[in-house]
Amino acid sequence: MAKGMRSATPARVQLNLALQGGGAQGAFTWGVLDRLLDEEDFDIAAISGSSAGALNGAALATGMARGGRAGAREHLAMLWEQVAQAGALMTFLMLPLRKPGMGLWDDALPILAPCQANPVGMAPLRFILNTVVDEALLRKASAAPRLFVNALHVQSGSCRVFGPADISIDAVLASACAPLSYQPVVIDGQAYWDGSYAANPSLWPLYEDQLNTDILLVELTPLHRAEIPLSAKNILNRINEVASVSGLVSELRALEVINRNVPGADIRMHVLSLPDQPAGLLGTEPSIRRTVGRVLFEMLRQDGRRACDAWLAEHGAQLGGRSTVDVADRYLRPHTPEGQQHLLRQWDAAALT
Repeated sequence: MAKGMRSATPARVQLNLALQGGGAQGAFTWGVLDRLLDEEDFDIAAISGSSAGALNGAALATGMARGGRAGAREHLAMLWEQVAQAGALMTFLMLPLRKPGMGLWDDALPILAPCQANPVGMAPLRFILNTVVDEALLRKASAAPRLFVNALHVQSGSCRVFGPADISIDAVLASACAPLSYQPVVIDGQAYWDGSYAANPSLWPLYEDQLNTDILLVELTPLHRAEIPLSAKNILNRINEVASVSGLVSELRALEVINRNVPGADIRMHVLSLPDQPAGLLGTEPSIRRTVGRVLFEMLRQDGRRACDAWLAEHGAQLGGRSTVDVADRYLRPHTPEGQQHLLRQWDAAALT
């Protein structure tokens, strides 16, 4: 048991997980989940995920339904091992175009249609999910943590959340459907793209029916970048990050309004952030999210385990009691004019040191 975790409690804490998308950075989340599964003092009640977070959530929930915590670990490992295998050949073929100073493939990607850039589409990922994910188990509310994944409806730009009643492999694929890499996933005649563009992830499903609850956000997207992106791939990456952060801020603003104004509401937020880690600079380097490989995945998994271990030691005892992050200070104030000026002053001071 991690230092700081309670040794005995009158009632078990029901922990909800909010898992961000981030491509290969999702292997950091794998490590966080792997470490959380060591803890017996709380139960994972529900999971909301976008993109890679949806993949991690689907693997964890299926594994837990099949074999408890050990099954969840096995399915998470299976997911990332198979992703590494499926991506190995493509990574090898594209390596000359990804070398530093020769990122031709990434720079050309914005001008290529998905059928040109990736003619095999999502077929490899669909094959992996058919092995790792069990739709029937995910739809049985009592068999596993409730799983919610969100996707962006292409025509309207609205966010659709797929929950236990309509969760499917197609829904998970839709949540992970990067627009410049894959053709839209069609569900019931409607086209969907990566959920990170709408909400990263949707938080409301985790508290909609329980306003006294704990939510742990595993954050992969940097809230701020001091540098100005200049290359095509870094500009596109930052546009994606801005959309992701904006969606998250909107979700957290709504959550704060509920906490302030609804009698009895106590939605306790906790954040474990990859960008906040000492090794976060490598993990959040823009090209990392598009990289596939066992060595990288294992490195990020170990980073995630260490970060979660440290987080549990510092904050574990507060689960079920109080929030461990100041949502207004971290997420809401920086999006006011005063907060933006404060950040600019901080960055200018850092540039001079």
